[in-house]
Amino acid sequence: MKRLASLLSCLFLAAALTGCGSDSKKIVSDLEFETRDQDSEKFVVTDFVMELGNAELPFLHLPLPRNYGYLRFYRVDGINRVAVDVNLTEILKLPRGNEATLPNGTMLPVDTMGAGVIEIPVSGINGKVYISHKDDMTLVGFAASIKQLDDIGNEMGTIGVFPNFDISGVNVTAGIYTSPNQGQTGLAVFANIGSLWSESTLASNYERDAFRAIPQRNSRWKERRLGRRLLRMKNTQQVLEISK
Repeated sequence: MKRLASLLSCLFLAAALTGCGSDSKKIVSDLEFETRDQDSEKFVVTDFVMELGNAELPFLHLPLPRNYGYLRFYRVDGINRVAVDVNLTEILKLPRGNEATLPNGTMLPVDTMGAGVIEIPVSGINGKVYISHKDDMTLVGFAASIKQLDDIGNEMGTIGVFPNFDISGVNVTAGIYTSPNQGQTGLAVFANIGSLWSESTLASNYERDAFRAIPQRNSRWKERRLGRRLLRMKNTQQVLEISK
């Protein structure tokens, strides 16, 4: 398997939580992706390192339909990870929609500029895997609802906080979505990992704006309270439960 990139990314919940100086304010601390070619098909594994403090992700290996791949939650040396492992060649044959949604029913925080998004529900949980492809750029993402965050949705209603930032030439949109409905509040991450058909790590003509972040409009008090509640979760020793 050929390793293409490893990059450090700093994710902020809201404008009120800006600054990379505090580890407690990060949700994603690293991102790696690898590809392999097999029988004329392209496979890609995108591995997100989640900075969740004392909270721990469960060990889950969840197959996608029709052998398209897997969504995996796991820990290595106490570090939380989420891996999106997909057969990109087969998935890109599926119909693309312009109305892909997060598990809370809201639109994705990323505009594919007409390319559309392939969304694949994950059996056994309230979560999805997302793939888009435009101008040789590839967007890979996931969303997963977390039971311990349900009370945030009960208090906040339906909102989303999704900062967008560039790290080492790669554009990332990531954050939290909420809902007053049980099992519909959680985390979502999207990364434009560039060209996977190029010999170079990233295509020389990397198109940052192939997938544009959609600004989220929330009241500041909700963003501040959301940040405090998430920090409380990260400071609590617990195994998180992925909502079904």
